[in-house]
Amino acid sequence: QRTATPLTSVRFRSQPPVMKIIITGSSGFIGFSLAKQLLNSQILVTGIDNHSDYYDVGLKQHRRKLLKSNNFKFKLLDVNDISKFDVSNEKFDILIHLAAQAGVRLPKSQHYLYEETNIKGFENICRFCIENSISKVIYASSSSVYSDSEATKFIEDKTPLAPKSLYGKSKLANENFAHSIYEKFNLKMVGLRFFSVYGPYGRPDMAYYLFSNKIKNNEKVILHNNGEMARDMTFIDDIIDGIEKAIEFINTRTEPCNEIFNLGNDTPIKTSFLLKTLERKFNKNAKIFSTESANESKFTHADLTKARNVLGYVPQVSFSKGIDKFYNWHWWCIKRVNKLYHFREN
Repeated sequence: QRTATPLTSVRFRSQPPVMKIIITGSSGFIGFSLAKQLLNSQILVTGIDNHSDYYDVGLKQHRRKLLKSNNFKFKLLDVNDISKFDVSNEKFDILIHLAAQAGVRLPKSQHYLYEETNIKGFENICRFCIENSISKVIYASSSSVYSDSEATKFIEDKTPLAPKSLYGKSKLANENFAHSIYEKFNLKMVGLRFFSVYGPYGRPDMAYYLFSNKIKNNEKVILHNNGEMARDMTFIDDIIDGIEKAIEFINTRTEPCNEIFNLGNDTPIKTSFLLKTLERKFNKNAKIFSTESANESKFTHADLTKARNVLGYVPQVSFSKGIDKFYNWHWWCIKRVNKLYHFREN
């Protein structure tokens, strides 16, 4: 993990010396990584997570244990039950909403989770903020909201929004609801469209992690669309830096706002190249099974002009360096922890 300048000493000179932040999805990949970084900056963090079994709960519990700190509190709670969280005696500065039903390939029997968790959950989070005078909300959106009909960079206010997956549609619904909340209640809302976040302690359902597990165990690798899909893979440290910059941005706004920013790497990687890279790392040939998938983007490519100009966001970690960091952690996970976290493929 990178060493960042403490937020409390430089970035928020006009703010009180200690901030109190709620992070939903704090045992998830991005939520855990963000909480860890903010705790290093002596910020008071309250994490909320329901430890769903979409992937190995053991990984979520392990992340949670790594957040031991006097400045960290944890609530085992579903976002749809957020009203049960009594904050009447506390004043929180920001809520960062990262909890969601992830993935685009849920079986049909579980499609209701996109509506239940992502859409209704976000609406309940926003109502909770209104009722408890939390006027600053940063929330996770996704590159999945964009149309990939033209082979050009995805620009926040120019590229058509036409998600193919139910997951992408749920994230677009979040953005639309955030706009209505901003207009009606004068909140400060910042949506972050994440582009294929990867790295140590990541999600086992993501291609880079899934491929690694399968290659290591000599299991069949499912390669969608002949590996021709491309993803703007973004290393976790860069994403956390972008969220920190969004915190700085929302803290300096004097008026209500509703902004959307891409957080990506501006360098799409083909799935076939990702697989070949991991084959070289493990010094093994993957057992490949090809299949077609129509409900996901052919490519993603973040235009970072707005994030760079407004937030000062400039990703620092190349794909080659980032995948090295993940591979080294993956090896350590097998050798030291003696456990390899899994995702149940459908």
